Amino acid sequence: VLFALTTLAFAQTPPDEPQTGDEVARQLRNLQPEKNTQVSGTLIINKKQKIPVVCNITTNGDSWKVIYETLPASGDSAEKFVTIHSLNGPNQYFYSHEKSSEPKPLAANQTAVPFADSDFWLSELGFDFLHWPSQKKLKGEMRLGQPCYVLESINPDAPVVVRVKSYIDKESGGILVAEGYDRNKKLIKEFSLGGSSFKKVNGQWQLKKMKIESPREDSETVLEFDLPE
Repeated sequence: VLFALTTLAFAQTPPDEPQTGDEVARQLRNLQPEKNTQVSGTLIINKKQKIPVVCNITTNGDSWKVIYETLPASGDSAEKFVTIHSLNGPNQYFYSHEKSSEPKPLAANQTAVPFADSDFWLSELGFDFLHWPSQKKLKGEMRLGQPCYVLESINPDAPVVVRVKSYIDKESGGILVAEGYDRNKKLIKEFSLGGSSFKKVNGQWQLKKMKIESPREDSETVLEFDLPE
């Protein structure tokens, strides 16, 4: 399990024990997809608005591309967000909000904006905080009934969220909970895989849904995945 629907394409090999925050962040950055995959789902915003989405994952040697795209009703604008991950460098981001236009490059400091008016920001879908300059491993804690590593990621130059505290399952190496704080140490984003987030499909556990909340805006978004019966 990881902080995105890209989870479903990654190997579930337990990682080695990381000793530093940089090692924890590097292990998460380097979780590379095993194969090309397509996953569909629905963004449910404040239990009312529903937006179909699809995620395509393609691999290419030491890099892989993750594309999130909305499937809007007739007359609505489509959105597409592309992240190119690499084992050898920082992420590359591309974004468009019209079906006919090609995604244009975005700098990392331009990605703190909502995807499809949801509580998921582009920066979160791209795991940008794992590339921040300060990564510190804190004392381990229990979250959602699981022993976790705790990673504190800090970037004082980030436009909104400047600190992210991630709780990483020691068994799977995936993020179970992540909290985002602003410069005033106020919690403004909280991601969680709590509740009935998993479903066993053909003998394997798969991610069923995930939720992100924006306490400051009194808003939440649930991303539910289309899983086979």
